[in-house]
Amino acid sequence: MVAWGCIAACGLAACGGGQTAVKDAGATASPERVGRELTSIWENDTPELAYAYSENIHDGRGYTSGYVGFCTGTGDAIHVVACYDKRRSEADGNRMAKYMPALAAIDAVFQSTGQDQGDTSKLDAVGDWVKDWAASENTAATREDFAACQDQIVTLLYDQPSVQAAQDRGLGTALTRAALYDAWINQGGQGGADLATQTDSALGLVGKVGSTITEDAWLKKFLELRLAVLAGDSTWKDSVDRAAGYEKARRRGNFDLAQPVDSNVKAQTCWPMGTYLDSGYTPWAIAPDGSYAQIQNAAEGCQ
Repeated sequence: MVAWGCIAACGLAACGGGQTAVKDAGATASPERVGRELTSIWENDTPELAYAYSENIHDGRGYTSGYVGFCTGTGDAIHVVACYDKRRSEADGNRMAKYMPALAAIDAVFQSTGQDQGDTSKLDAVGDWVKDWAASENTAATREDFAACQDQIVTLLYDQPSVQAAQDRGLGTALTRAALYDAWINQGGQGGADLATQTDSALGLVGKVGSTITEDAWLKKFLELRLAVLAGDSTWKDSVDRAAGYEKARRRGNFDLAQPVDSNVKAQTCWPMGTYLDSGYTPWAIAPDGSYAQIQNAAEGCQ
């Protein structure tokens, strides 16, 4: 393990204090990896990609599982299981295969009505979804296939569409793309696309950003609009600080994510004219190489 220290990487004033629980992801980590780790803080309260995570958080979306929160009631968890079925049979240790008929029935209702499906009774009649999901990742023989399917579906449903949205607008920095990816994960594909379109309209952008409307201005407006969406939703209002995480990096000018990025920030601090809930996320700092550490005893800030 090659640890990194905040003092060496950015100085105490920039990162905000001492850190513990250092984790290394390797010197070859890409900005995309850093972006995924940042989203993992908002999704799982840790930068570690929680492939084995699964629980019913009773938000009307069924079981929420994996490091981006694939849901059984919103049409994405079924893609992970379908991918896994192609890689490994039930006889070869696939614990999730038995859930496919129930998942298909749930998904049919979701697709026909457009309404999230919170009922897990069909899945519960088959087995213990939470236990089987975790075991699929934690069992050495199946871990590689199961993790690969999660990565594949994240790329297909969230990475590629958010990257395309960025390319369509000429948005090229790692920070903007990380912010778009996070919105696609949190608000879903349509929600993320709607936010991007609303940002264009608010700024009068036609085509791509340039000298008149800069990428910095576009991202600033995007985050303001996203904050309003989060704050105004009964499910998301306690996650407003995730918008502030990207705003803090924007104000620091960390567009290429070549400097550490951290979650030690509150929406109330970034946008003091509003009234926002404290999301309660654990403060972490993520280095450009993908290593990360928990921030201890430091006042949060938006600069």
